[in-house]
This record gives sequence, structure tokens and C-alpha cells, in this order.
Amino acid sequence: MKRIKVFIADGHRDFRKVIHEFLDWMPNVSVVSDAINDEETVEKVERLFPDVVLMDIVMPLMNGIEAIQVIKQRRLGTKVLIAATHDDLLYHKQALEGGAVGCFLNGL
Repeated sequence: MKRIKVFIADGHRDFRKVIHEFLDWMPNVSVVSDAINDEETVEKVERLFPDVVLMDIVMPLMNGIEAIQVIKQRRLGTKVLIAATHDDLLYHKQALEGGAVGCFLNGL
């Protein structure tokens, strides 16, 4: 069975750690790396070719919507799933229009 390569992008170290530990329990998932901001995320995604990026919509430097668009332009095939700390539907709508495949509330 093919392992799904996941990249975690979030400004909160504790959230990245919890998600990483959770995904480690899944036998067909491999966390390839993580990042604290959007610029680092884009650079590592281009280098590591993950299948999925779990990304906070609000991160330092670029905004998450811009990062999604850059990832989609440079790495066709990488899916971006947005983790939002709020339930503002406008952010979710913009993320989906920008190329994210889905959104979920991370509860922090």
C-alpha cells in the first residue's frame, strides 16, 4: 500500500506536534516535515513533494490563501487542507477558491 506523504504547516509548535503524533499512528501515513510559516512551507513543499499539506490559514509572512495559490501553481498534485482556528466562513470560502481541497477547525 502506498504511504501518503503529509506536510504540516502551522505557526503553533504544539499543534504541529499533536498532529504529527496523531498521524504517526496511521500505518499508511508518513509526515515528511513541517514548517512554522508560509515561505518555509512553499520552499519545503517544492523540495519534498508531499501528497497533502495540512496548513493553518493564518500564518506569519504570507497569508495562507497566497501560499495555497503558490503551492498549486508550482506543485500540481499536492493537495492542501486548511486548518482554521476560527469559523469565519469567508476564510474557508477564499481557501477553497484558492485551491484548497477542504477546511477543518483545529480548535486551538
